Amino acid sequence: MNKILIINSGLKHSQSYIEPYLKRLEVYLKEEDTIVDVRNIMTFDERTVFAYDQIVFLFLITIDSIPSSTLEIFSKLENKKMEHQKIYSVIICDEYETEKCDLSEKIMRKWCEKKKLKYHGSLKLSSGLLLMKSIQKYSVCSLLKKAAKDIAGGNHLDVKTSLMTLKVFMKKGNQYWVKEMNKKRKEMKKMSS
Repeated sequence: MNKILIINSGLKHSQSYIEPYLKRLEVYLKEEDTIVDVRNIMTFDERTVFAYDQIVFLFLITIDSIPSSTLEIFSKLENKKMEHQKIYSVIICDEYETEKCDLSEKIMRKWCEKKKLKYHGSLKLSSGLLLMKSIQKYSVCSLLKKAAKDIAGGNHLDVKTSLMTLKVFMKKGNQYWVKEMNKKRKEMKKMSS
């Protein structure tokens, strides 16, 4: 039975946004008859990393980069002996294009090369802040289920997708920001009275 570690390696403020993705992936991995352990930057223990067969880094990016918290985990693992682990990543970006995830994936690959680990690919999702609040969440769940099957089986994973059309992305984005601005106005009104 495979032991899989999911590391929510995103920045602290973004972890609540990717929680739905994390929970779904965890459930789907457990359905694949695996032992799943979920950690974040605060609960991650580098001393136990050798006990896992697969490690999945899951994080949200907002620019062409990698979260500093993921780099912090890399530095914790710098002197740890890791040989047999297969490394995966689930990269979620808030932009429409999945190309925003490419640099993050490249950094993951380079780190794996340096550590002599097997990088087995990624699932790259665009429009991440809007997907789980739209009808497309069912398609995302389907992709996460397929990814879980590949991860549990130790297979390569190479999926990148933008599930929304540009028109829907713009419409949902505008709705989101109008809603957020109205919330902020109400808060400011309460504070002033």
